[in-house]
Amino acid sequence: MSISQIEMLEQEISELMREFKIPGFAIGIVKDDKPFYAKGFGARNLEKNLPFTEDTLFGIGSISKSFSTIAIMQLVEQGKIDLQDLVNKYLNLKLGDDSNPIKICHMLSHSSGIPELDGNIIAIARQLGSFGTIIPMSSVNDFLLHMNNATSEIFDKPGKYFFYNNDMFTCAGLIIENITGIEYYEYIKNYILMPLKMNRSIYLREDFQKDKNILTGYLPSEESKPFKTSDHPFDKFIYAPGGLLTSAKEMQNYIIMLIQGGKFQDSEILQKSSIEEMWKPYIRTPYGAEDAWYCLGWVSERFLGHRLIQHGGNVATSSAYLAIIPEEKMGVIVGANCDASSVLGAIARKVLGILLNEDINKAAPFLNVHKKLKSLTGKYKTYKEIQTMEITLTNGILYLKLEDPIEPKPTTLPLVIENFDELKFYVPVVYPNQEIKVQFFIDDSTNKIDLTYDRYYFHKV
Repeated sequence: MSISQIEMLEQEISELMREFKIPGFAIGIVKDDKPFYAKGFGARNLEKNLPFTEDTLFGIGSISKSFSTIAIMQLVEQGKIDLQDLVNKYLNLKLGDDSNPIKICHMLSHSSGIPELDGNIIAIARQLGSFGTIIPMSSVNDFLLHMNNATSEIFDKPGKYFFYNNDMFTCAGLIIENITGIEYYEYIKNYILMPLKMNRSIYLREDFQKDKNILTGYLPSEESKPFKTSDHPFDKFIYAPGGLLTSAKEMQNYIIMLIQGGKFQDSEILQKSSIEEMWKPYIRTPYGAEDAWYCLGWVSERFLGHRLIQHGGNVATSSAYLAIIPEEKMGVIVGANCDASSVLGAIARKVLGILLNEDINKAAPFLNVHKKLKSLTGKYKTYKEIQTMEITLTNGILYLKLEDPIEPKPTTLPLVIENFDELKFYVPVVYPNQEIKVQFFIDDSTNKIDLTYDRYYFHKV
């Protein structure tokens, strides 16, 4: 990555932060087994205008699952647990039955056959001040009662169906505690974080409050301001599936250890065979690329001809994305102090494309797609402004808001892509063969944009 490429990347990060309303952002890059680049952008605290740096602590959300998986694999190496063991051997989890029991490997690969039961979401909601759903969830007994009451929610036998399930990783944390006899966060600190010299990485609120370089979390606001300030959520049920806070700089050590087959400086965190076991494809996941497979706490897919190991994370006030190409000894961590999940992965993949000297448009097609969709947004009118329409883009979905002179209220409809290259869309209709067709037309010489909607011809104002 040349100086000009770094400058280009920094300019694009700045522009994307403005576009996606990201207050603060940090990135860490590893190349050839070594820290290559780390930098922060924007504000970790908007009110005080404090800079977000490569040392700012932010929540990595579900990337924390990989730390839980490493802890389980360490116990496997010590002969204290086996991936084929039944979960109820170590935990009073009654879901499943004798003919189709849930195993440790199912728990770590989201293949238990059980959908998300939102035990940890309840904990997060309470930390963020939402008390609308009152379900007992203040002790391990409460949590297990919540899980064991869900026998009617079993969708399929283990190993057959992918359901992303944070609660199973909470169970993994409880199993680690039951086997080792120490608190989950203490185990991760002593046997993973400290050997990696990730000395500031934390789980506990009291440790967070002692640090001087920490994020202030931001949530979307319905008011005139785009954000409202929020405390970061801390709860014991969040730790194992998504509770680690760290920095871009310290995460570089984590990436290096993984690339080096479990070793970091003088410490061996895991054996190389255990790393490969974690990264072995286990079940197809509907998220990400067509060839994406969930492994054990990780996702594996093909990326520009290489094996990409990745995972994202989001805890509302903070989000992150980690991507590694082990064979090329490179990796990227990015994080923000808001939910920027939709764009973080694209930034990381663009960085990897630059490092690989590949076409960055192929590396991060999301950015080009978003740019094209964004250009379509705005107000449109028909002849003499008899009909008016507004196209908006929210959470990756285009919406059409039509104001008809006869109808008393505007009609808002989602647009489904039929052919993106030709900018053909349709409005889904329940009845067969009655979709309403929509197509945009861009004049490259004038940048003039028109669209056809059913029988009408609209022009962008």
